[in-house]
Amino acid sequence: MVPSIEVFYVLTICQGSLYIMASILGFFSFFPRRSLVREFKFCGLRGAKAIDVYYQRAYMTCMETGLLASRRTVSLASFTVESLRSMSSRVQLAGVLILDNLLSQETNSSEKLKSRIISSEKSVSKLIGMLRWSHVQDRDIRLFAARATTKLAGSIKIAEIPAMLKLVSSLFDAGNQPARHEDSLFHAQVTADRVTAAGLVIAENVVANQSMVQEYVAQPDSRTGENAGSSQPRDGQHRESNKNRGCSWVRRCWQGMKEKWSIPEEPPLTHQDSLPVLGMVILEKLVCDLDNCAEMLKATDLISKIIGLISYTTCNKSNNYEGHNAVICSSLHLVRRLAGTDGKNGVTARRKLWESPLLLDNLASILEDNRSSPEVWKPTMGIIAMLALDEDARREIGSTQVIIGKLIHTFLGSNDQSLRIAAGEALTNLTMDNTANCSAILEEPGYELVKDLKDMLCKDEYRIYIYVAARLLQNLCAHSRDKLMSHTGASEHLRSALPAVMENIVSAEGKQLETLIGLASQICSISECFVFELDSQTDIAGLVKKLVSTLNSNRKPSPEYPRMRRVIIELVISLARSYPGYRTMLIEEGVMEALSKAARTPSKVEKYRVFSGDVGVVAECGIPLRNLVERAKELIGFATPAPGAQPDDHA
Repeated sequence: MVPSIEVFYVLTICQGSLYIMASILGFFSFFPRRSLVREFKFCGLRGAKAIDVYYQRAYMTCMETGLLASRRTVSLASFTVESLRSMSSRVQLAGVLILDNLLSQETNSSEKLKSRIISSEKSVSKLIGMLRWSHVQDRDIRLFAARATTKLAGSIKIAEIPAMLKLVSSLFDAGNQPARHEDSLFHAQVTADRVTAAGLVIAENVVANQSMVQEYVAQPDSRTGENAGSSQPRDGQHRESNKNRGCSWVRRCWQGMKEKWSIPEEPPLTHQDSLPVLGMVILEKLVCDLDNCAEMLKATDLISKIIGLISYTTCNKSNNYEGHNAVICSSLHLVRRLAGTDGKNGVTARRKLWESPLLLDNLASILEDNRSSPEVWKPTMGIIAMLALDEDARREIGSTQVIIGKLIHTFLGSNDQSLRIAAGEALTNLTMDNTANCSAILEEPGYELVKDLKDMLCKDEYRIYIYVAARLLQNLCAHSRDKLMSHTGASEHLRSALPAVMENIVSAEGKQLETLIGLASQICSISECFVFELDSQTDIAGLVKKLVSTLNSNRKPSPEYPRMRRVIIELVISLARSYPGYRTMLIEEGVMEALSKAARTPSKVEKYRVFSGDVGVVAECGIPLRNLVERAKELIGFATPAPGAQPDDHA
């Protein structure tokens, strides 16, 4: 019996000793935890506490499985996946916070974690489900779950997550309340952390006080002007100096330790971290997938809910202007993404957007508001440009003079290049096959429109706008020629622009080439004198060769530039009609054979002037291509005078 009792006491003492040792080692766990915080760039008290929760979970797992088990540790990635299924709000918050942090780092590990989360339907469903947690104590969980979802949304399929769009759209109702910087769910502090941190501070204070004492001793006596330590022997002063250096070294060491083991400050949350903005970002990334786009278009009231957030009415009465502006900006980017969708989904999206009675009023209000900034103007103009692909929308937008005036003012007077291009593209789309819009633009007072467009075509400083200006001027010439020519100096401006356009044709390709050829054709058809002056300023032989070779190489029209053959033939007609001397050069370059091939290879692509993906969205209203070919052949087939002959009188 006595040996058994002795064995029992020995085991008890060993157990107690091991517990004491574990407690001592637990005290030093502060250092690896802080190292983990800094290694993965966690910030603030919330980041440190999240690592503490992870450490506790890893410690418990190690105790449960045993030190020698094959799975002795839990990685951060594993912890985040497991925490999503936890019943503890504290663990869930730590998990989504770590998940958000890891996904923010563009590394192979973050990509593997993203794939691991996406491949687990339960994990994704649980994460998305957190977006609807509206209780006050779950506010931070909801915030970090939304932030993490924005990083995963590009790989998520809406159809695989039940009620996903409803859960995401619930973020729109959350308002712009700032999230807390410290959450009450992390109320428990590890005692070792407090003791260690306090020890660092106390030691630093002790060293600082010693240094202050030494500095005070070394100061001159105010009454005698002599050093207080001058009465001491020289060896005492030497020892005192060594002691000062030693204290300074210790102080620097402690300061270095403090900096090494301290927690980086958490950056303040911005309006981009508000739940409505995060919801818009999630939807914007989801809509990049065509299947997701189709699901969004099927959702009831989703489009109207998004458009409802693009309103300055509430913003005018609210003190939180910046917060509302962030929501409006994110909503505009989402609508711009929807309106710019390619294919049949894009056609459906633009139709559903245009059916909203609020959209046009909201867009006009944004452009009219003096407090608006380029960050909201640019997506607004992009939306207008996309909606203008529809004939009815084009007509109604053009009747809103506020929009036309703002677009012209921005295109001709803004200092922001990207904003000017956005405004120019909107004007270009609004003037397609629409005489009323062309007239409205030309009637806008206070601008020298033709001169400004000419400068964009001719001057190197405006070269970035050359193709936008060319498209706009082409439409104005085609649909409102009389009003255009009534502008003061219009003839001279067009006369000086034509050589520059012709020179750029020789070096341009693709859509830019189509645009420049179309503009040259329109200018040449206005008056013969323009072409007559080209001999001394333009490489006509190179131009003709470029036209014929491009006509031959475009036997199969491209949806990217479906009007290429049409505009080439129109320019050939203008050249042959206005200046018969060019007919010989055209024949020598083989234009007759090229025209015959074009007539023999009609294409449905050429029935449209604009494509969205593989779907034609703006029909071609011009003369059929076969008729244009016949007219060109008739003109070139006339008797060809010498190159020095004057233009035809009948043109």
